[in-house]
Amino acid sequence: MKRTLTLLGLLSVIAVATAVHSAEHHVKADLVPINNSGVTGFVQLTQLPHGGANLHVVARGLTPGTVYASFYYESDDCSAPADELAEFTSNGNGNAEVNHKIDEDVDEVGSVSVRLGPGYGDLQACASIHQ
Repeated sequence: MKRTLTLLGLLSVIAVATAVHSAEHHVKADLVPINNSGVTGFVQLTQLPHGGANLHVVARGLTPGTVYASFYYESDDCSAPADELAEFTSNGNGNAEVNHKIDEDVDEVGSVSVRLGPGYGDLQACASIHQ
């Protein structure tokens, strides 16, 4: 009986640890427009098995043919110093997608932005990753 309880306790710890780990394995967050920019979409982060993450940004409501840039931050409000993910040009429908591997793990990214580009232009939308 004592052995069974010990085994059940160990299995419970493993189950909780697995649930916590898998919760941080994949995160999806909405891009929220800033100052009525009309820019929406979403961000997905997927943890990679040997470190780093895949960061995918889908943005809508952009001005067609305009250059934008996406950045990722430690802060949850797109305000801290940032690392650039990519510069991109919206298509004729005002949409764009960016997909890149980053060195940071999912739990190290607090937010992701879409800014007028090239470079660190005006903030158009922000996704808070760990809400």
